[in-house]
Amino acid sequence: MEPMTTLAERIGQDLTVAMKAQDAPRTSVLRMAKTALKNREIDKKSPLDDAEAAKVLQGMVKQREESVEHFKKGNRPELAAK
Repeated sequence: MEPMTTLAERIGQDLTVAMKAQDAPRTSVLRMAKTALKNREIDKKSPLDDAEAAKVLQGMVKQREESVEHFKKGNRPELAAK
């Protein structure tokens, strides 16, 4: 039986797969997620558990959603589409 992987490990594995598949958008998103998790881990000075990792990722999603709203309000649909 394979040991359970953490959320951060899974993101790393998915990043490798995306890079090999040359999936640029997915690679970009996974790199951002991996970096955010690593930065939080450095700030905390200890490894993150899955709950903490999920909280970091939820924060990233919220930031992106707010950015889309601001771009739409600012009449910048090309940036909102990214």
